[in-house]
Amino acid sequence: MLALAVAAQANPSAASTSGLDICSPTSVLYEIDHNNRPRLQKILADASRVANGEAVLWRVEKDGTAPSHLFGTLHVINDSMQELSPATRAALDQSKLVAVESAETSRSAYSHAMAQAAPLMVSTDRELQGILAEDEITVVEKAISNAGYAPQLALALKPWVAIMFLADSECQKKLQERGAKSMDALVVDRATEKGLPVIGLESMFEQYRSLATISRKVQVAWLKASIELYPRVDDISLTMAELYRFRRLEAVWALTQEMAPGAGLDDATLLSLRTELVGKRNLRMLESAMPLLRNGGAFIAVGAMHQSGPDGLVALLRQRGFTVTAVE
Repeated sequence: MLALAVAAQANPSAASTSGLDICSPTSVLYEIDHNNRPRLQKILADASRVANGEAVLWRVEKDGTAPSHLFGTLHVINDSMQELSPATRAALDQSKLVAVESAETSRSAYSHAMAQAAPLMVSTDRELQGILAEDEITVVEKAISNAGYAPQLALALKPWVAIMFLADSECQKKLQERGAKSMDALVVDRATEKGLPVIGLESMFEQYRSLATISRKVQVAWLKASIELYPRVDDISLTMAELYRFRRLEAVWALTQEMAPGAGLDDATLLSLRTELVGKRNLRMLESAMPLLRNGGAFIAVGAMHQSGPDGLVALLRQRGFTVTAVE
């Protein structure tokens, strides 16, 4: 998502695994702080006022059932976040099952979802050519080539699919090759180690369909922002980890505007994008989670941005009569 997304550390830090430097991204927050400190202070202050953004682990309770937990994860890999906290491990270990956004991780499941979504991905009229300037198409082609595909594929893609390619990161891939994992993967690994069943709140196809149904205008603005930010994709991964650590993930929306001022991401466009990517999916994940929470003992792990705000899962669960208490 900063590809659209980003947190606060006084100095840039290098991403490394086992003491070996892999790349040296720069904190976006450090950069904005250097250039316009009052602007950064306002962005972070505004993010701090978003409801239910102060924690990532929550206890979910209702009379007559065992407590469950809601845990906000970070989808990018950061080598300083390679262990779940003791409180998170304890909550997971005492659960009866673990639910994540999507549990479809096998090659066959991925292939099936791609086959289902193919009609949503393909443009029959070279759509990107009518949207982008030649230099912008070149950036998309580079991202596609880096992913191991023929760059000419760009001419056959819908905007949202091109965005997925632009979110890819060479440093993220290298970290993964060295054995580093995202927080989502750490949760699944712990559940597997404890013999707990892992289920998905959404199917992969549902996730793709959510992207495909975003309005064309919003997709174009998001695509242009992703192109503008593509050279900074590793900086963004680092900054997302910082925002997560300091509980300011909602700052991602304003920071995206700050970093891609020419992309057409006005407030209305960003609100629409947040509604499609976060708000509507929250409702779908809530309905999937309700039977698990009614039975008690569930550990629900979703991206941390799905927890906060008036349309976040914490607020939605309280509306359904659950007591939701911050743990850490």
